[in-house]
Amino acid sequence: MINDKEECFLCGSGRDLEKHHLLHGSGRRKLADEDGLILFLCHHCHMELHDHGKHDLELQQYAQRYYEEHLGSRDDFMNRYGKSYI
Repeated sequence: MINDKEECFLCGSGRDLEKHHLLHGSGRRKLADEDGLILFLCHHCHMELHDHGKHDLELQQYAQRYYEEHLGSRDDFMNRYGKSYI
């Protein structure tokens, strides 16, 4: 998990936290789980993301940067997730 603090990654709230997989769709959620590309969001920020797409691309790019810094190269990321968000 990227942020192990029990606070929302976006707003810093410590209330009503939910885990969010940074990469989703087409089997990406399972891979994100395996790679630890998960963080906490409060319920409000999580619903804004899922209902309105708010911060979705920003968080996908964050996940890719994290992957490239800690887990593998950009080519590795693209082979694993099928695309680049950057």
